[in-house]
Amino acid sequence: MPVDYVGTYFTDDGFDFSRLLNDDFFQPVRILFQAGYFVSASKLLMVAIDSIGFVEFGDKDATFIKWLKRYAQLEPIGITAEELWEHRNGLLHMSNLRSRKVASGEIRPLVAYVGQLTEGVNLDHGKTGYYDLQALIIEFGHACGRWLETYDEDRAKIHAFVERYDLIASDARMLRIPLGGAPASEEGGDGKD
Repeated sequence: MPVDYVGTYFTDDGFDFSRLLNDDFFQPVRILFQAGYFVSASKLLMVAIDSIGFVEFGDKDATFIKWLKRYAQLEPIGITAEELWEHRNGLLHMSNLRSRKVASGEIRPLVAYVGQLTEGVNLDHGKTGYYDLQALIIEFGHACGRWLETYDEDRAKIHAFVERYDLIASDARMLRIPLGGAPASEEGGDGKD
């Protein structure tokens, strides 16, 4: 059966938003990043931003950009929310770096890198935005922290959080059915007899 995330993430101190976000978003990105699947980690990071934007603002236009502008500090990374949105569009829709706006020249393309750039590497930052993928992941974590603080400031947001988060697909809440059998919970355990 799917996991009751509200019950699972309640502690004596209250609801553990941070652990929920870690389990659903950060841990999968971390696993891919540490295994060297940087493009896949980037794609999943973009999906995480989409999901969190939806949880915050609902099913509206530009929630990805709006959430980043409100909670993330992208300037030190050298990119904008609009550029990251177009980067996301290229990655998720076509697995390339050329969204329609990038291809038309309206938006500067982004290229992620991992590690330290060595001295003497000349990058044309006017035509292409280069960003440290790990720095973006870390800033997304900080932005989530800023976002979660708003729930202490405005407790009325919790109802919308639960309502919208219920719509998010999650590994932790995915129904697991053993091959060739009924759901494990119906068999009285792990499905092994």
